[in-house]
Amino acid sequence: RDLYNLVLKDIQELAEQAMKDADAFYQRLSSRMERRYLVDASQTEKERKRLEARNQEIDGMFLNLYTDKAKGILTEQRFMKLTAALEQEQEANQKRLHDLAVMQSRADAQESEVRTFIKEIRRYAAIEELDESVLNRLISKILIGEIKKVDGQKVQEVRIGYNFVGEIPEIAA
Repeated sequence: RDLYNLVLKDIQELAEQAMKDADAFYQRLSSRMERRYLVDASQTEKERKRLEARNQEIDGMFLNLYTDKAKGILTEQRFMKLTAALEQEQEANQKRLHDLAVMQSRADAQESEVRTFIKEIRRYAAIEELDESVLNRLISKILIGEIKKVDGQKVQEVRIGYNFVGEIPEIAA
């Protein structure tokens, strides 16, 4: 019964926070999630444009090199050396563009998951009773630690993992 009350109270508190100030609650959840997925969208976009422009520039340089080689201005050896260097740079740019796309996609997914959780938790603002559907909809796992004695009182750590956002607060019962 203690676990039931603890989970119910946690859901009620989270729902209340989501109802009171959704933006602050969103910030709180986002900051608790993995920071490696957070991306500064304007910086990413700026870097993406720079890399794409450079790749177009390299394509133009390839055309000029080929023209110079065909005219006999460049030797075969020099042509091969220059094109190899440009190809290497272009491949590195393509890899970085791919990495940026993956980072942005993860950031978008994280934002979507946080917003989904907020929408879900707000549905339970007036919840008075837990049932299986509420638990399945909101909670992915509940971890219960060992009972410890602290200052003569029994203390047990309970960690609740929520769907979409994972663990939010640490609760001691």
